[in-house]
Amino acid sequence: MADILHRIQINAAPPEIYDALTTIAGVKSWWTDACELSNEEGGRCRFWFDQKQTCFTMQATRLLPHQRIFWQCMDGPKEWIGTELWWEITPTGSQQCQLDFKHMNWHSDGGAFPLCNTVWGGLMFRLKAYCEHGTRDPMFVN
Repeated sequence: MADILHRIQINAAPPEIYDALTTIAGVKSWWTDACELSNEEGGRCRFWFDQKQTCFTMQATRLLPHQRIFWQCMDGPKEWIGTELWWEITPTGSQQCQLDFKHMNWHSDGGAFPLCNTVWGGLMFRLKAYCEHGTRDPMFVN
């Protein structure tokens, strides 16, 4: 199994970062402009890409407000199914946090893995810009 790991410092409070990851307005500001989210454990989240030709469905398996988010990919490209996405928000000072991101349980580090790793790295900086400055710049526009 292979895991993608990223860590970034964000000058924002935990609730702002959590909202950027778990609300439609937040996700549309840095990741994809086409999504549906559930803020309940067990709920389904959907993210569209490629002019809505590709859809990823995640199940929110664990939500700890302002601390952690766990999703499992239930449907989408074959390589993603069964992978898990995990965010952990750790305060490091007043209005400052460390965000750890893991995209875990890939079957190999080949195929789409290297590209996804690169994309997630870029997404972390878009997320940071949104949390710190309100910059709305989704990487994927459908």
